[in-house]
Amino acid sequence: MNLYDAIYQLVCENDCVIIPGFGGFVMNRFPANVDFSKQEFYPPSRKVAFNENLSISDGLLVNYLSHAENISWAEADMAVKSFVDDLNRQLADGITVAFDGIGEFSRRTGNLVFVSNANNLLDESFGLPTFNFPMLHSASKPRIESAIIKGNPDKNGKKNRRGRAVAWSLSAVAVIAGLVCMSLYMGWFDHLFGSEDENTVFAGFGVGNNTTQVVETEEPVVETITAETADIAAEDVSMDADEIVPEETIAEAEVEPVAEETIVAEVAEPEVVVPEPAESEYRVHIIAGCFANYSNAENVYKDLSSRGLSPQILPLHKGLYKVSVKGFANTTDACAELQSLKELTGNDQLWVMKM
Repeated sequence: MNLYDAIYQLVCENDCVIIPGFGGFVMNRFPANVDFSKQEFYPPSRKVAFNENLSISDGLLVNYLSHAENISWAEADMAVKSFVDDLNRQLADGITVAFDGIGEFSRRTGNLVFVSNANNLLDESFGLPTFNFPMLHSASKPRIESAIIKGNPDKNGKKNRRGRAVAWSLSAVAVIAGLVCMSLYMGWFDHLFGSEDENTVFAGFGVGNNTTQVVETEEPVVETITAETADIAAEDVSMDADEIVPEETIAEAEVEPVAEETIVAEVAEPEVVVPEPAESEYRVHIIAGCFANYSNAENVYKDLSSRGLSPQILPLHKGLYKVSVKGFANTTDACAELQSLKELTGNDQLWVMKM
């Protein structure tokens, strides 16, 4: 019988598989994630880890082997023990033992080392490989560069200087012509070379027109303010000043709000009473932890009780107090409920123990 295939089949179907006297495989689930540094996408996965402390038989491997090979429980148990002895012998000789699809075991400086396989053991992720997808970047606008026209710099310089000289000449001619036309229109020449009378204003309308139009200017009329008018204005100002009544400002008293006192009634939480360790009627238990200190076992007991469970502290055995989450009549029922209790307690390290 090939126990490697049997163990691989159990690992694919269960979250915890214990090889009695050797250790246990524990399955861990990981959600889909993205590695932005490598720009890679990873599907949901299920990876295997190994715990050497889970060496107490829970009956899962022996029971599976008994049904698969149609042999008795005792024969299956002996086959598992023989398999473990052979496994330890190979590791002691420095041989690396490989479990197909799971990982490899080896001994380094007296310690058992397990290297898990990179295979994804999650059935729901079958056919979903890891893939790479580069990050998207916004498209940059094309850069427009002006074309450079090559030519003779000496010829271009001479043409530019010649063009600027012509432009200045035309501008000067236009300004002079405008001034001459404006002078003829306004009669400035008649004013300069004609009559010298300072009391007349000339408006010429053409060259050779000796007719002038005389415009007489009137003297400005100055209004004087009499003394009576000044007195009346002073009286009006004094009356307006008497009619101004200052406004009274009423200061309102500021009322400070009175802070309301809030009385909080403290409700004492009921204290969880931890019973003394006692023998259980069940031979199979799902264990939350083993502690040499009884106070640590009490803390785990109280935590499980607060979650609505009915835990039990088993009697001292080999110097350890074991906290049982729940007892069962057989290992099949315990293994069937193991995953749901892990999710309820939030503890992925729960394991099945047969007393």
